[in-house]
Amino acid sequence: MKFPICLALAAVLTSFSSGAFAAETTDKGVSAKGSGIPSVKIGEVVGPIDAGGDSHYFLYVPKSLKEGRKAPLLHFNGSGGGSAASLSRYIAGAETNGWIVVANVESRNEQSTEQDHQYAKNVVTHAIGSLPVDPARVYFAGNSGGGAMSFYNASRIPSIGAMPEIGYIPKDTQVPDGHYFVINGTNDFNRYTSANAVASIGGKAIQRFFVGGHDDAPDWLCAEGMAWLNGKYLAGKKQDKNHTAECLDYEISMLRWIDSLEKDAPHRAYYWCLFLRDDYGISGSNAEALSPITARLALKPGCAAYVKGIAAISGFSGTYYAPLGRNSRTKHITPEIESAAKKLEGEYSGVPMIEELARALGKPTV
Repeated sequence: MKFPICLALAAVLTSFSSGAFAAETTDKGVSAKGSGIPSVKIGEVVGPIDAGGDSHYFLYVPKSLKEGRKAPLLHFNGSGGGSAASLSRYIAGAETNGWIVVANVESRNEQSTEQDHQYAKNVVTHAIGSLPVDPARVYFAGNSGGGAMSFYNASRIPSIGAMPEIGYIPKDTQVPDGHYFVINGTNDFNRYTSANAVASIGGKAIQRFFVGGHDDAPDWLCAEGMAWLNGKYLAGKKQDKNHTAECLDYEISMLRWIDSLEKDAPHRAYYWCLFLRDDYGISGSNAEALSPITARLALKPGCAAYVKGIAAISGFSGTYYAPLGRNSRTKHITPEIESAAKKLEGEYSGVPMIEELARALGKPTV
């Protein structure tokens, strides 16, 4: 039995503070039909939805998704099951990037890896068949065991990347080509396995840290991961007429996000200015709009050092964490790690976030 998905029109976005952009596309709502979904509203978490095969999921369709456009899908695996609350950490990123997000109810550690995977397969298949999802743009996310399942699912379901948190690559899992935004607590006992995963994947993976242990990443870092993954994909699509409108929407959304960050987190805003300019390769009128913002932020204390610090922490992890291999280690530290972290802390003294991260990286795992 088929039911219509009731999707309201998205609100018209307010003008960016420095003026409207010539390249901006129109803001319209999205409509679609679903199978087995009685009612869905954009901008609200709904569910659980029956995906068949004893599988269920919670769903968030962003207000920013445009009519007639298929969206990337982010599938969440939890170590203890997915819930409506599981999606809350991804809503900001979903709105910024126009992604559909689902949380797998049955995903949990207390079952076989293959059973966990089958639930994910059922949910992804149902979402692709029922929602305006681009089947070529499926991503996986999850925490702890769910982070490991992000790699596992990506290797067995057509996928172009993942955003695992405090996880690891399961044994005998071949990570497919794609982009990977790997998140860890500074003192997470999986920091070595995650660093090793990033090193094994190579240039298409990045490891980002938050101060903490084996805990969920903060919402803002999840949002940054989604923006990074989206930008990496769209960077290669700017000359593809099938992606022109989406690329322009991404640029506008990111420029507005940068504007919202500038007052309270200028260092993060500057990082994203450089990402748009150097990694994504923004051009045209939106590049012209970005240029003075970038120049202004470059003069603010700590901004340039923050960007260098992110790279330095990545280098630290690759040098001192990755070689420790694929084994999780609690209450672990070495004199070499302590010494290198202390040096890094001194080099970035007073730099927003970086000094605190460097200090924590030199502490034992928990």
